[in-house]
Amino acid sequence: MKKVLLTTAPKEALIEPNGVGGNWYDRTDTYMAWTCAVDLDDRLSVTCPPTGLRFLKSNVPDVEVLEYPTWAEYLAALRSEKWDMVGISFYTWSTPVAIEMAKAAREAGVKDIWGGNYGAIGPDLDAHFTRLIKGPGENALHQYVYGKPLKRIHHPAMLGYSSFRGVSSPVGYLYSKRGCNVGCTFCSTPVFNAKEDAIFLEETYEALDAYKEARVAHVIIYDESFFLQNHLAEKIVDALAERSLPWICLTRADLIRGRIGELTDRCMDGAIVGIESYRDKHIADVRKRDDVYNVRQTVRELIKYDRRALGTFMIGFADDTAEDMAYDINQLADEGLFACQLTLLTPFHRTKLWKQMEHLVDEDDLSKFDLYNLVWKHPKVSKSEIRDVLAWAQRQVNEPSRIAAKVKQEMKQKLRKEMAQRRGLPPGATAGGEFAGARA
Repeated sequence: MKKVLLTTAPKEALIEPNGVGGNWYDRTDTYMAWTCAVDLDDRLSVTCPPTGLRFLKSNVPDVEVLEYPTWAEYLAALRSEKWDMVGISFYTWSTPVAIEMAKAAREAGVKDIWGGNYGAIGPDLDAHFTRLIKGPGENALHQYVYGKPLKRIHHPAMLGYSSFRGVSSPVGYLYSKRGCNVGCTFCSTPVFNAKEDAIFLEETYEALDAYKEARVAHVIIYDESFFLQNHLAEKIVDALAERSLPWICLTRADLIRGRIGELTDRCMDGAIVGIESYRDKHIADVRKRDDVYNVRQTVRELIKYDRRALGTFMIGFADDTAEDMAYDINQLADEGLFACQLTLLTPFHRTKLWKQMEHLVDEDDLSKFDLYNLVWKHPKVSKSEIRDVLAWAQRQVNEPSRIAAKVKQEMKQKLRKEMAQRRGLPPGATAGGEFAGARA
């Protein structure tokens, strides 16, 4: 049996000291990146374990795993054993440090050095890694360690914590499938994993039961687009509802529009919707299979049913001026989203957008490819100007008092629901006699 060490980039590379607005943030904390332009005490936070490594460890249990080690811990681990292989999980922005990690492993005498996660589709990596893994790596790793194929993917329990202004709750992460082949030009997933690998429903039950026991605030479904060509989605929702587990999914607006009331009755807590732009021309340019009207109606439907309306939104299209971006951001702020990830249009290597914009890319430092730095020659705004716009936009859209009001409202609703359940009232009823999913 082969001796294998798997690791992420070290902690030193995971803290960005000069984020949007000049503030630091932890790259492993999704919401902190979304809100790093606001004061530290007013930032949202949701921590996430390295889900890829958790899947690998769950399916190939004899490997050793380092999750977010320090650089010193990584070097000590290299010296602690005679490793047959070291696998490094990294993103585009962490490519420079991943190359240094590969060099250190080679100097420690490791012959096989694998690279995985989205960074593995980056440029000029063959000189540093003996193998680059695209998509999920369980099958390749199982074959390497045990010399035989993996029969079935098991879904591990993966817990993180969501917090705001000192209020913290556990959250669980779930996949019904991994990968996407919709073909939005800006997205790296069709390059990284276009196969849409489904996970057998039965293999998720252990994770769901663990989330139930942990009393998670909600389960975050991390599929690229939940409900899209996936017969398992409805069964996953049923399994969550059977356990009274609230859930939030990543999805496309048209896939849930008109269904929010029904899904609320099946424990839906909210959705992260790819809004991307308030201009249909931009939506068409990046081949997003939606339109502005449909997306806005879906967001308003989520808000109508008191669900968490979360979104992603890009600024910095080639025809955008600073004034255009400000106009769009003011519209977005008026929607009343719970929170939104605001990013810059970024051509990642090997995507369709990269092929269209490669001649404009003027940034060689891969650490800048993090969605928050302009990496191409924009005809109307400078790199510093657009960062200022992005910082202002974060503060406008992710306004702390609105988030606080929503969190307070949610806490009251959950308390009423718990009281109703103790009194034996019907599902969906509150202690005051209202129905949480009422169509009014």
